[in-house]
Amino acid sequence: MRLIEGQTALVTGASRGLGVEIARRLAKRGLDLVLVARSEEALNGVARDLRAETGRKVTVMVADISEPTAIAGLADAVARRGGVDVLVNNAGVESSLRFHERTAAEIEQTIAINLTGPILLTRALLPGMLDRGRGHIVNIASVAGVLGVPFNEPYSATKFGLVGFTRSLRLTARASGWSVSASVVCPGFIGGAGLFAELQRTYGVSSDELGVCPLEEVGPAVIEAIEGDLPDVFVVQGDIRQLVAMGAVDPVAAEQAMLGSPGTAMFRAVADARSANSIEQGVVR
Repeated sequence: MRLIEGQTALVTGASRGLGVEIARRLAKRGLDLVLVARSEEALNGVARDLRAETGRKVTVMVADISEPTAIAGLADAVARRGGVDVLVNNAGVESSLRFHERTAAEIEQTIAINLTGPILLTRALLPGMLDRGRGHIVNIASVAGVLGVPFNEPYSATKFGLVGFTRSLRLTARASGWSVSASVVCPGFIGGAGLFAELQRTYGVSSDELGVCPLEEVGPAVIEAIEGDLPDVFVVQGDIRQLVAMGAVDPVAAEQAMLGSPGTAMFRAVADARSANSIEQGVVR
């Protein structure tokens, strides 16, 4: 879909991290914005900055996409304002931890935010796109959505699900002759903002040997996915597809490669730190 000035993009998880950068890039392309997150104060700050920087119309909508009722209310509010042309499902959470130390509530929340929420929001906004005869959905997944990541089972599972959902939706769109399509963007380690940057701030994680990409590459990847109608775009150093292909052809070799990677060492260190903090604070998991 060609992006044209005056179109509207809705971005979830837009109060911080990758969501802010994605929203900024879309606004600089001339799109008006609907920013969605749980924190009204943070959203208002982002909206104020983006209005001043880009001159675009920026609307703030507070919603928790882990709640189906909130998604329904959000969709109604969007419809009353004329709908959206682009939906970016960006909101997500991670929690590196040993699986047996997780609570059931935490697992359910991760699934609700990372997978169920994007699917339900897409379902809620898709009819309006079809009625208007245009639209593109971008799901922000992760390299962890095509490669299993240790100490991140719920996160990786939801991102695999988001990749599968996007691929299936694209096939449905083509089989049905829709003028609406979907893409998935899979970031790796992103510096400057987002989940990896949060790990760096909180746990002193080093970026050495991890192949960190600059934050500024994420927004253009989203635009490339939309305008090129691409199935997927990876924001990562090197050719990740080779390792993905190895996982299909020689899963044992791929597993060994992952186990020996700097990423595995990093996630293990974070899981150890979180486990120790839970013990010190008397948290029962």
